[in-house]
Amino acid sequence: MSARLQRRSAILPAIVLIAVAVVQIALTRTAYLSPWKGGGFGMFSTTDDAGKRPVRIVVEATDRSEEIEIAPSLADAADRAAVLPTDGEMSRLARLVVARERRNGRPVETVRIQCFRVTYAPDTLAATTQLLRQFTYSATAR
Repeated sequence: MSARLQRRSAILPAIVLIAVAVVQIALTRTAYLSPWKGGGFGMFSTTDDAGKRPVRIVVEATDRSEEIEIAPSLADAADRAAVLPTDGEMSRLARLVVARERRNGRPVETVRIQCFRVTYAPDTLAATTQLLRQFTYSATAR
């Protein structure tokens, strides 16, 4: 192997690492990706991980409007939506909620999903819940 090829081969991992870091930083700023995911470069500088991102699901229909608990069958989809609350992840979770509610014979027209993050005051460490993203899914339009 030539010296030039060896140098290029040695630089490649650094370039990939820098690219992953840049993409992760961009997604944390634009798509609310948890800094703990997508490369994990922020995991030592923040407490904003999936475990501190509550997800609230409200199901609405005629004569019904209630917050539902996240069932074990929905936990994985809810965790994914909390980590990266994009339209795709929120829509996936909403479709699973609609299917589960209908399987159990409960009417559903709209599913509203809210994703929060917990922040801490620097001086008192008082916890505050902040709405990160809200998504509304119409089950009747599908």
